[in-house]
Amino acid sequence: MDKRKLKAGEYQILQRELGYLEKRGVLASGKGEEIAELYEIEHLSFTKTLLYVGSVLIGAGILSFVASNWAEIGKLAKFLLILGLFASSCFAGYKLESHLPKTARSFYYLGVLVFGAGIFLIGQMFHFGGDFQEAFMWWSLGIMPLAWVLRDKWILLASSLLILVYMTHDPLMGQSVPVWVLLWSAAIYFLNEKIGFMPATAFVNGLLQLAFIASILSYFLDGMNDTVYIYGLVYLVIGIGLVLARKNLRDVYVILGYLVHGVAALFLSFGETWPTVDFFIPFSILYILFLLFLIKKGSLLSIVILCVMIFRFYLDITFAFLPKSLVFVIGGLLLLGFGLYFERQRKKGAGSHV
Repeated sequence: MDKRKLKAGEYQILQRELGYLEKRGVLASGKGEEIAELYEIEHLSFTKTLLYVGSVLIGAGILSFVASNWAEIGKLAKFLLILGLFASSCFAGYKLESHLPKTARSFYYLGVLVFGAGIFLIGQMFHFGGDFQEAFMWWSLGIMPLAWVLRDKWILLASSLLILVYMTHDPLMGQSVPVWVLLWSAAIYFLNEKIGFMPATAFVNGLLQLAFIASILSYFLDGMNDTVYIYGLVYLVIGIGLVLARKNLRDVYVILGYLVHGVAALFLSFGETWPTVDFFIPFSILYILFLLFLIKKGSLLSIVILCVMIFRFYLDITFAFLPKSLVFVIGGLLLLGFGLYFERQRKKGAGSHV
């Protein structure tokens, strides 16, 4: 019988828990080792690595050849060449799917690369209007059905990254709200749950939703002055909301919440962010008290954020008064102290990492 594959971290947790159950008498002595034998650590496949890297190199080589000889090829020949490369890659993947699935997957990935590069090259060839970033949008839309048909997590991750790239460089930022992004985000969420949850895709999709919120704020605040702090406060509330709702969310969304409210709070801890400089002091005090509350609840990530906040104020206060060498030495000692404290808390099992 094939053993169930686990990531190295998951396997270590399994062994630790089985050992704990043996000590408590829930499992008979030696039973934990017997159960652990049903599992094995999932190692990176050398064959997959060769095939996937090979497909990337082939795609890069073909496209490099096409681009270098672009001026010498007629428009119809260019279009047919790109179309032929894409169709050939997909067809080869389809034919090899049943008996050489890993090789087939590498051809599909080659098709994804050719499809994206073809969008850019055809746009250049026919001088299509529109912003350069729109190519990422169409690339994302084009490969999403392939992710669904193949049930491929990596293609779905690529699709979510591409639409995120488009959103972070949206040329219409402040002029309109791209409501269609909500449908896109919902489709990514649905597919991620359907074909096998991948935390990286969920994280990127979360960033996509945050970018969408930025477009809403930009639209309604366009033309107004001194609105930077509003962005910070909105994202602070969103991040805290994700953290407080952790019992109903996957860990990746809770971690995203910590990152969002941590970055937002760090941004708001500078006086220049606020319309009145004095606001940053009471805000920082209240936020640090909130972090202490989370730490008391067992949140290790809050310790990291608290260390960053303390170190930020340390640099702000001491850099102007102490010699630079002394600032760095004391700062290094502080970081070592923070690291020692954090490691001790982890060993104590002070609580969930989130």
